[in-house]
Amino acid sequence: MNKVIKVLTIDDEDTVQSILAAFLNRYLGDKGMESDLKTLSDPVQGLFELSTNGEQYSLILLDVRLPKLTGDEIYNSLIHVNPNLLERVLFVTGYPDDLTERFPDKSLNILQKPFRYQSFTEQLSKILNFDEK
Repeated sequence: MNKVIKVLTIDDEDTVQSILAAFLNRYLGDKGMESDLKTLSDPVQGLFELSTNGEQYSLILLDVRLPKLTGDEIYNSLIHVNPNLLERVLFVTGYPDDLTERFPDKSLNILQKPFRYQSFTEQLSKILNFDEK
């Protein structure tokens, strides 16, 4: 049986969600694994999901510029609510400088939009501790 990796995506753009899902399935498929992907477009729901069920996710793909609640605000609440999840967060953003300025003392995982499959896999390998062969 294939190993299943639970992933949460919080992004309000359907096209980005689709690309992330396709890349994720290809990447994990190549490693003989499957994804159990939960996708939320409402950041408030996303924060609630992370607060209540965050530990079950191996990877959290988080957009930064979201309506109502930004990705960095979600990340900031995780610092206080569930710091174990921080290293599992991969920010997906066209504005990486916003994050490095807001969290200068944190080691952030950032996938800069627009992104290619190669940069996506490099970030995933780092977060999921897979060696790239």
